Amino acid sequence: MKWQIICCILCIFGFLKEFRPNEPFVTNYLTGPWKNFTQPQVNQEIYPVGTYCYFFTLILVFLLTDLIRYKPAIILCGLSGAATFAIIRFGTTIPHMQVVEFLYGLFFSTEVAYYTYIYAKVSKEHYQQVTSYTRGAFLCGRFASSLVAQLTTSFSVLDYEQLNYLTIGSLSLATIWAIFLPPVKQSIYFHRIDIITSDISTSLESQGSNKTLSISSHRASNVTLPFYAKVRHAYFLLWEDFIKAYSNKHVVKWSLWWAFATCGYLQVISYIQLLWEDAVLNSPDIKIIYNGAIEAVYTIISAVVVLGVGNLHFNWPLIGEAILSIFSMFEGVLMLITYASSNIWVLYTAYIAFGVIYHSIITIASFEVAKNLSEDSYGLIFGLNTFFALLLQSLLTYIVISKDVLGLNIRLQYMAYGGYYLVLGVIFLIMNIFTVVHYLRNQKPLKIWVKSMDSVAESRDGIHELN
Repeated sequence: MKWQIICCILCIFGFLKEFRPNEPFVTNYLTGPWKNFTQPQVNQEIYPVGTYCYFFTLILVFLLTDLIRYKPAIILCGLSGAATFAIIRFGTTIPHMQVVEFLYGLFFSTEVAYYTYIYAKVSKEHYQQVTSYTRGAFLCGRFASSLVAQLTTSFSVLDYEQLNYLTIGSLSLATIWAIFLPPVKQSIYFHRIDIITSDISTSLESQGSNKTLSISSHRASNVTLPFYAKVRHAYFLLWEDFIKAYSNKHVVKWSLWWAFATCGYLQVISYIQLLWEDAVLNSPDIKIIYNGAIEAVYTIISAVVVLGVGNLHFNWPLIGEAILSIFSMFEGVLMLITYASSNIWVLYTAYIAFGVIYHSIITIASFEVAKNLSEDSYGLIFGLNTFFALLLQSLLTYIVISKDVLGLNIRLQYMAYGGYYLVLGVIFLIMNIFTVVHYLRNQKPLKIWVKSMDSVAESRDGIHELN
């Protein structure tokens, strides 16, 4: 099957998967007359379950995705999403909502199959095109979802409960559509065409620390190995890619920001609707809630900015930490404004700015990390960075929200997130000072902008010097 057809099928699945119009108003739905949960129940007993489940299922799902060759995991993504919103519609108790959060965590975990399927099914020369198209489908789905949500509720066509049916229908269609994806015959780790021969398996048992080196130099085609040998082979490939990637200081630097910033971002967007609702309750003159419109605006601005970021040719090894520091501090200030203000329009504006900054910088982080990875390890390293982010988010959730530790109310939580980003900014500022000193000592030119033709070479030279 041609790559264009595969891409089209995958893009339609991505659009349908992201068309979830009830999400901009899910907190209002849970605390409104439909469910009648209190804010503390949603904040401390329901939402944190999703964070923990997303964390615990991510690595398992990543390995399972490779083992079962992607397509079944993509179908599971659609099924878990449809089940999530079916239960949220018909569930009535906190345990029901906790099951919802478990399925929601599984739904997000299985998205790794959607993002890595293309690398197993499409040839390498089309990676950039297909990645761009699938990302575009994702953003279009979110934009259409938010727009439909706002228009239907503002004009009283649908209420928050009826939006659930649109979401369930879209995710059910996504599940059916995923069946048309062509199966994958090989995968990155468990089902490679160039799998190791049985004599290599024997050598692995006797060569101690040189195991990973023997894998790279002894591969052959069309060899069938038993399941345990495939598992062992996959383990050594995973370890080899892990060591190779995180031995690079440039990858480590950007991955650290990726993990810490994503942790904060997920925490902010997970609980922002509770803060918006608090502001609305304190402003009785507000008659219409614009959560859907704000999500639509934020998505479309992010899409435009992200496209522009791809054309920037800065000397990232030199100024990368400075950019990360400045924007991390700016995000910290935005969170402190969010904490201090009860004006819903100030909160909306701060949220849009925060989201656009995050998506812009995470795009830079993604291609800076990708520049220094072997193509086969994209899924692994991107997945591990997300895993570390979720580990940090689980710890942050426990410390800030759990009654056993701080148990902060929704407004104080955002003061904590502001401090979190300010500290992150200071750390990267210190790192940038060391980088500049290193450049000066080695008499390297402090070039900030590089020509597009030379950007990759400049980046690699800078990374080589820093390492």
